[in-house]
Amino acid sequence: MDNLFAGYVVQPNMKIKKIHILKSLIIIELIIIIVGSFYIFDGKKKPSVLIVDIHGEIVGTTSPEAPNSDFWNRETNKVSAEEITKILKKYENDDNIKAFILDIDSNGGDIKSQSGLVQEIQQMKKPVVAVVRDQALSSGYYLAAGTNRIFANELSNIADIGVTQIIEYDQNGNGQYRKCYISSSEFKRMYYDDCPRFDKSKLYIEEKIRLINSTKLMAQEIATFRNLPEEHVLNLADGTIFTGIGALKLGLIDEIGGLHNAVDWLKEELGMDLEILYYREINY
Repeated sequence: MDNLFAGYVVQPNMKIKKIHILKSLIIIELIIIIVGSFYIFDGKKKPSVLIVDIHGEIVGTTSPEAPNSDFWNRETNKVSAEEITKILKKYENDDNIKAFILDIDSNGGDIKSQSGLVQEIQQMKKPVVAVVRDQALSSGYYLAAGTNRIFANELSNIADIGVTQIIEYDQNGNGQYRKCYISSSEFKRMYYDDCPRFDKSKLYIEEKIRLINSTKLMAQEIATFRNLPEEHVLNLADGTIFTGIGALKLGLIDEIGGLHNAVDWLKEELGMDLEILYYREINY
């Protein structure tokens, strides 16, 4: 009877122990979840580099009247210098963003509209790095030159320094206009229909002089940005396009490499680990 009674006494104790163990496991799981959530939340606040895409023709603004408009126009493949400037200003005040990378793939655009953007980059206290994918041409290269460092692939197309103007010209005075080009250099020739006698007109000569002067100014600023002799850059400002390797030899870029090379350089420069954030992902 004693053994039988003892058996009935032990059983409730075992159940109580199992309940205590189960409660302990639940508490441990809750602690793990809370701690894990803390690290996930805290992870969002780690020092980061913000990557901003600049893919397409760079213009002043793409859709100025549209509220909360994209900083690039996907349909027309145009990028707004005004919106990029706003992005840089906004995140420069974000303590978690320690640096910026401009992911550039552009054949240029309106250089006048970029002056404010380049000035903003020059005045920023946080480093701004350019990574060239396929191309950084004309004012696209001018933008890259304004950053702290330029990375490009071996076969990226670089430079094409110069200015081109397209003008609707009525050569016969009969109201029939044609698209005619004026370029600061023959290497920047645009492939529109030839306009006979246009190059003899007063309009052509005046615009040609203006474009040459604009190209000289661009070259001078690039020389200053890149810490290169002015004469050296002026000699390159004839619309010639260089590969990444050629551009490196000429001092037009700093390193052959891509996005991760740029991030590694920033980590070493800033002396800290950096998370990678893409503007297109946190805003779309």
